[in-house]
Amino acid sequence: MLAETLKLPDPPLLIVASRLADEYLWAEALNPGAYDVLAKPFDAEEVIRVLRSAWFHKGMRPENRNQTVMKMAAAG
Repeated sequence: MLAETLKLPDPPLLIVASRLADEYLWAEALNPGAYDVLAKPFDAEEVIRVLRSAWFHKGMRPENRNQTVMKMAAAG
């Protein structure tokens, strides 16, 4: 899935979720480009932290920076 999303002009950030979220899975997911790994069952605070971080990261990418700044200015 990650390889296919990376082909897109503006690829989404991939967050992997698994009951087997250990150091091995974390390395296997992040090394090729996944954004983060969440363990199941979900911990609400961890999910919120990862999603906030992803939204910030996505909004601050160079190709999105101007668009993000314009949206923030319009929201004023």
